[in-house]
Amino acid sequence: MQKGGKFVQLLVNEITKNLVGKDYIIVDDENYFKDKVLEIILNEYKIDKELEEEAERILQENSDEIMYRGIPFFKARKLIKEKLAKERGIPASGSIFSREKANYLAGKILKFILTDDEIDYTQERGIIRQEIVKAFNTIAQLKKEVDQAAKHKIESMSKPIPEGTPEWFALYRKFYEEELISRGLLDTEETE
Repeated sequence: MQKGGKFVQLLVNEITKNLVGKDYIIVDDENYFKDKVLEIILNEYKIDKELEEEAERILQENSDEIMYRGIPFFKARKLIKEKLAKERGIPASGSIFSREKANYLAGKILKFILTDDEIDYTQERGIIRQEIVKAFNTIAQLKKEVDQAAKHKIESMSKPIPEGTPEWFALYRKFYEEELISRGLLDTEETE
């Protein structure tokens, strides 16, 4: 699979289409622009992973206290991650397709556009930012549709499969992959 996953690649392409395709920005090398946008997004994944790991470490170090207070571990993990993110001035939500994270990343991508000497812009900052957010929303909607289609296939099976079971997860992965293939988002060679 391409670097960063299929939906991240689709996002980079959608941002490029929205900005370069409409001449909102002018770049000599479209691949340079795509690589830089991909780098910004992948860097955010790296920061999220580090945040998760630190939250997990703190959770483990304080597990006795958490158990004593009767706080569920999933809730404690979320609270720890939110506190760490707030201290660092970054959004804590997990998915890059959440509204908060999309706006945050749109700001970072816009800053890159405005400060890079290789890129000229022909539209107001607000319009450029709006187009970036629109790209996030388009791909988020596509991702949601694929997810819902996979879940619908499981729900429509004659034998009910309880959600969260290993069998459910195996079917979900299978149907999710099938949906990606049927939409032309995944090559059959990538699944092998």
